[in-house]
Amino acid sequence: MKILQIKYSLVSGGAERFVVDLSNELAYIGHHVYLATLLDDSINNNGFYNREISEKVNYINLKLNKGFRLSNIYHLGKLIKSIKPDVVHCHQNLVNYIFPLSIVFSKIKFFHTTHNDAPKEVNSFLEYWLRKFFFLTEKVRAITISKETSKSFANYYRSNKYTEIYNGRKKPLPSEEYEQVTKFIDKLRAKTKIIFLHIGRFAPQKNQELLINVFNRLINEGKPIVLLIIGAGFDSEKGNRLKSIASNNIYFLGEKHNVTDYYLNSDAFCLSSIHEGMPITLIEALACGCTPICTPVGGICDTINNGSTGFLSESLSEDDFYNVLNLYLKQKDTISKDLLITYYNSNFSIIECANQHVKLFNS
Repeated sequence: MKILQIKYSLVSGGAERFVVDLSNELAYIGHHVYLATLLDDSINNNGFYNREISEKVNYINLKLNKGFRLSNIYHLGKLIKSIKPDVVHCHQNLVNYIFPLSIVFSKIKFFHTTHNDAPKEVNSFLEYWLRKFFFLTEKVRAITISKETSKSFANYYRSNKYTEIYNGRKKPLPSEEYEQVTKFIDKLRAKTKIIFLHIGRFAPQKNQELLINVFNRLINEGKPIVLLIIGAGFDSEKGNRLKSIASNNIYFLGEKHNVTDYYLNSDAFCLSSIHEGMPITLIEALACGCTPICTPVGGICDTINNGSTGFLSESLSEDDFYNVLNLYLKQKDTISKDLLITYYNSNFSIIECANQHVKLFNS
């Protein structure tokens, strides 16, 4: 099968990470895979994940300008005409370009994965009705990534015309920098006991202000903890303000390619998001046996069984997130790394995820 995956860019992010993993796995099991990105990957870190694209995948960068442009439909149409794929699979707001192309290339199967709650991806009344028409007529077939995103899709579009396929992640492996990271974290452990990790770009969705406020509170109370934060965007005005109020036991490490090394050396992984689809970072944490502690939003609720495969706060409030972190500190030895890794292998491997996509593409 000839499959064209389309993404705006490969900046550091969960959806981008997923698209690379899925493309690699589809190519590995014998399909002809093309991965096309729109934005120029030589600027603004748009090619963050380029180095992880398999040699089996045909990578194409269209080097288009940022922002919605009708001319981009022409460029994508030209690409589709030259490749002649059996399947076109797009992600996030790229679907707006795909709608007219699904009519022009009516013999090709078109799919769209929604990586968030349905309303979060729609910016106008017109866009809503366009999506509803193409999804309900199945000119573009919708893929959801968790029970919560499925529920959101069904309620928003008043339709059950979607296929639910949970996100997957290739088994993360330590990098050549693993020993260096271990030494760094061992030095931190000399003055503290428990290492928490947060991975995510600085963004309102990730709600890092709540995260910092709660960890400041715990550290000021004398809890022997450290929080490591990996992600871009903290050099912005708002990001710098947040860094300025953070305790000395909170470390901002910037973007990293070797995040697996930090998962493997940390005790717990924290997400304080106000909305999510199915976070790839959560799947990575499970795969590395790093206990997740999260707010109860999106696919996180489907994934974490409280006290069994992680810990969920009761709400998005600071008090509830503070309480769930304290609960973890009291019960941290009740969840084993091996249990979390087994849970990942059974539910979130990229192999099973790719097989489900192939089954859908063939249907």
